[in-house]
Amino acid sequence: MKLKYKPEELTKLPRSVEYRDKKVYLIDQRLLPREFKVISLSTVEQVAKAIKTMQVRGAPAIGAAAAFGLALYAERSRAETKDEFFNGFYRAYEILKNTRPTAVNLFWALNRIKKLVEEHREDSLAEIKRLIVREAQKIADEDVEANLRMGHIGAEILPEGNVLTHCNAGSLATVHLGTVGAVLRVMHKEGKLNLLWVDETRPVLQGARLSAWEYHYDGIPLKLIADNMAGFVMQQGKVDAIIVGADRIVANGDFANKIGTYTLAVLAKEHGIPFFTVAPLSTIDMSLKSGEEIPIEERSREEVLTCGGCKIAPDVDVYNPAFDITPHKYLTAVITDKGVVYPPFERNLKKLF
Repeated sequence: MKLKYKPEELTKLPRSVEYRDKKVYLIDQRLLPREFKVISLSTVEQVAKAIKTMQVRGAPAIGAAAAFGLALYAERSRAETKDEFFNGFYRAYEILKNTRPTAVNLFWALNRIKKLVEEHREDSLAEIKRLIVREAQKIADEDVEANLRMGHIGAEILPEGNVLTHCNAGSLATVHLGTVGAVLRVMHKEGKLNLLWVDETRPVLQGARLSAWEYHYDGIPLKLIADNMAGFVMQQGKVDAIIVGADRIVANGDFANKIGTYTLAVLAKEHGIPFFTVAPLSTIDMSLKSGEEIPIEERSREEVLTCGGCKIAPDVDVYNPAFDITPHKYLTAVITDKGVVYPPFERNLKKLF
């Protein structure tokens, strides 16, 4: 399809993660919306910590940040022999791989660079380093291009009116534009988006802190609601479609996304509202047959016991899964950079590869 808009026509935001001058630059998402700050990282360990602590978050952004972590290692390595360089490379790979378990883009990006390095093992050390940096930049640039395509594709199939979203799958969750974010931005540009409902997304409030901030920044009309208000808003007939991102989509169409997504899917089914997920091909993991096989990250109990640094509950036991699994039966369609996939997902997802 012909793309009508360029990224700079859809958002005023800069890229959320970049690599230049042997440093990784990223927007510190923990500080938003109180402060907009770009930080620079100089070591693999700093990049890994940024991923673990959610200074950078969102499956595609995590993948790009991890790729840039390997580029950082390549350009800053003082190894004098190939063996020494490869030992350090695999150590950096393992450090980055063990940051977060659910988002498949992390492993996809790291394995893509690892495969490239192993294919060029006989090249000069200088050439191997150059290839790593170039491939990391390609991963980031391809993410922006994929988001732009998804934005145009998704805007064509979503109904005009009011859209509800959960968590943040916008520009901050990707290198630029977003997966959901690109769709919403194209819809807004074309006058198809009347109102955006934004779930706050407890316990880390990615909807309130990040989605509301970035869409308001770009002038998209929105209303922020607490998570437990979504069902009532649907019951009132104020939602025409729901669109969310994904951290991993598996072979049968089940997908992992931020905790609370499954609840929305069930409510959407009850109220007859179309429910979409949007993600690039790199988020689809055909090696897993169903959502039951997706590892679910559990995060710190402090995320539930506190809010904005303030204690909101007594010192009790906490269960804090970061993601849930939405069965494919609740999905209207999967929007990808290669087109729209409708049921039966088990058969139709295969056609993308």
